[in-house]
Amino acid sequence: MPSDKVKAVFDCNTFVQALLSPNGAAAACMELVKRGEVALYVSPQVLTEIRDVLQRPVIMKRLPSLTVERVQAFLEDVVAHATMVRSVPAKFRYERDPEDEPYINLAAVTGADYVVSRDRDLLDLMTGTSVECKEFRQRFRPLKVVQPLEFLR
Repeated sequence: MPSDKVKAVFDCNTFVQALLSPNGAAAACMELVKRGEVALYVSPQVLTEIRDVLQRPVIMKRLPSLTVERVQAFLEDVVAHATMVRSVPAKFRYERDPEDEPYINLAAVTGADYVVSRDRDLLDLMTGTSVECKEFRQRFRPLKVVQPLEFLR
């Protein structure tokens, strides 16, 4: 993998939006990955969360076109274009939202340039004044947490 590629981790919501809104910013981010312009990193934990969210009965009932087969095909496509990191040690604890830790830790262990998310808790790591936010910026510079539209710029 060329070292000049931008390295990224997408959070669960970015993947979900990429699948459900094919003309949206998250889907455009995924297209950059498919074209080989961005190196995307995933872990088994990330893939499990994507599958669990997309296969929630309330979501599948609301979106009849979202079938188990479509979810599986999407995940296979993600895996085909991403680098799988099987073991992700805990590098950062985020008490404000522990469910975001897998994305931060995956980005830290891979040396990612970006975490792409619309999640307010993740985005606040860049500007928040809490001890956790300041620690994140000190320890993981130059890692940035950005929204999909900003990532596309």
